[in-house]
This record gives sequence, structure tokens and C-alpha cells, in this order.
Amino acid sequence: MKKLVVILVLAAIGLGAWLLFRGSGPAAEEKEKPVAEVQVAPLQIQTIIRTLPAYGIVEVAPSAARAITLGYDCVVKSIEADPGSRVEAGAAILIVAPTADVQLAYDSARADSALADKTLASARERFELKLAARQELLSAQQAAEDAKIKLESLTRRGLGTDGRVSAAQACIVTKLDLQPGATIPAGTPLATVAAVSGLEAHLALELADAARVRAGEAVTLASSNRPGAEPVASSVRAVSLSADPVTGAADVRVPIPAESGWYPGEHVQGAIEVERKSALAAPRSAVLPDGDKQVLFTVKDSKAARHEVTVGIAGDDAVEVIAKDLHAGDQAVTVGNYELEDGMAVQLAAGAGGEEKKDDAKAEAKP
Repeated sequence: MKKLVVILVLAAIGLGAWLLFRGSGPAAEEKEKPVAEVQVAPLQIQTIIRTLPAYGIVEVAPSAARAITLGYDCVVKSIEADPGSRVEAGAAILIVAPTADVQLAYDSARADSALADKTLASARERFELKLAARQELLSAQQAAEDAKIKLESLTRRGLGTDGRVSAAQACIVTKLDLQPGATIPAGTPLATVAAVSGLEAHLALELADAARVRAGEAVTLASSNRPGAEPVASSVRAVSLSADPVTGAADVRVPIPAESGWYPGEHVQGAIEVERKSALAAPRSAVLPDGDKQVLFTVKDSKAARHEVTVGIAGDDAVEVIAKDLHAGDQAVTVGNYELEDGMAVQLAAGAGGEEKKDDAKAEAKP
């Protein structure tokens, strides 16, 4: 009886060992292999643009600013426009009146001119009647001409008008510091205006990057103050050849189209295009560092394939990848690639686009 019990125990131990060995064989190992869930995007030939970031402010271009002055002493009667406002062509910016002394000089000049004209007419009549010498006529003509020149000079300075200081063209009032009642000497700026088309972005660029920027290169401008504003396409007008003593940055000037509707003082960010190339591109997230190398994983037959790549030109959302075993249309892993190894089983995440998902969809569509 004891022998029978021993035999049964040994048989049970042997059966358990056999089952344990069978469960740890290649089939079990195949079942235990991890399957990574990934998202993919196809490699494609596309134009990659490398840009340099720059930040700054909207200003009036130096060539577009104009100071409004008058050629006579005046008193400010009223202010018709506010600093920073847009004024249409012909609209009043402010209204002034000549000072009492200037008005007296103008009235005197008009009277002198009128009197000189009458004296000249009388002298001409007397000369024709042989009652006056030619010298008298010439003196009267000279006096009338002098009086006329003086009156025209005062009129050209703005005297004799309604006192409206108007915009010669559609413009922006950039500076107006006067108050009604103020007396302004002749030649003193009353206001500073800029043509609507005279705004530009004054950008600051790292000095190390400034040498790579040339006039005429494309720039995309975006408002930092108005996130919903449409970006503006323009080009570099000028690059400074000297560094700012405070920031150490180089100045870049970029004109802003008149129809953009931007405001002086608005903060802006720019992307300056410095290189453009058509190449095999992958999303930035598809390329991973691996020591001193760069690697990219693709998916084929539900398995991950590792590729060593050389990175070329890089844009905002894409990077050039160079490898003999990569081609347009290959499905590059963009999410989940950090946990991958070469040959590792993978499956596409729910909702992720890719080659294998498309194949499945085609298979399901078959009758």
C-alpha cells in the first residue's frame, strides 16, 4: 500500500513538472511578449521651412512720420483727434487761430496790398494822361508788387483760413500733446502723424542669427496682444548692422500692410524664413535621440522597425529624415515610440490613422 502511495505521488510530481515545462515553452513565451499601442503618421515629401523667431513692437517707420507745423504763432482752439487715432484724408486734427499780433500783421498786409493796387491804378491813369512821370509809375508798381508778395507769404503760412489743421492723407496721429488755449510759436510741431501704410514691426533678433537674415526674406507676423488676429505676411526691409547696447540684439524692420489694421505699440512676434527645402519629412515627435544617434520607428506587419536617421532641415512641425531604408508612405510612429524595440509587436491606438487601419477598413468593406 505504501508503495502505491509513493508511486502516485511521484506520478503527480512528474505530471506537474511536465505541465509546468509545457506552459513555459515557446508558445507561452509568445503569449507573454508585450504589445505596444502606438500612433503613426506617413512619411511624405513636403516643403520644410526653417524660420528664426523674433519679437518686437509695431512702430511708425522713420520715413513715414511727419510733424505738422505752422508758419505763424497761433492759439489752439480745439483738439479734434486723439493720439493713436486714425484720421481720414481732409479730416481736422485740431483747430487754431492766429495770435493777436499775427492777425494784426495779416490785416495790415491785406490793407497795404489793397492800397498799393489803388495807388498803382491811379499812377497808371495819370501816366496815360501825361500828368505823371514814368518814374512815378514804376514806384507805384514796385510798391504794389511788394505788398502782394507780403500778403501771399502770410497766406501760404495758413493765415486767412478757417484755422482747420487737416490731414493731407489717411493717417494715424502718433503724438499730440497740446491743450486748448495753448500758444504755439511758429515752427513748433503741433502734432506728429504717420501714413496708415507707414507702420512696421521693429523686431529684435539674436546677434548670432542676424548674419543669416537678408533684406527681402519672407516674414510671418502674428500679434501677441490679439491671439485671434490673422497673421500677416511681409518681408524684411532692413537689418541693423549694429547691436543694441542694452539687449545685445540686432534690429530687424518689417513693413506691415496698410489693410492689416494693426496698432502702433502693439506687441508682435515674427517668424523669419531663412531656408526652404523639399525633402522626405517626418513629424518632429517621430525622431528620438539614442545616445549620439537619431532613430525613428516605422510599423510594418504589426511590428516595429528601428531606423537610424540623419536629421536635415527642421521646420516648426516637421523634420527632414535621411536614411536609405525609409521612403515616402512609410508609417512612422509618433506616439508610443519611447517604449519600442526593433521587432516589437505593436497595435495602432483607437482612432489613430495608419496603413494597417486602412487595410482593416478595406477588409471589413469586402462582402
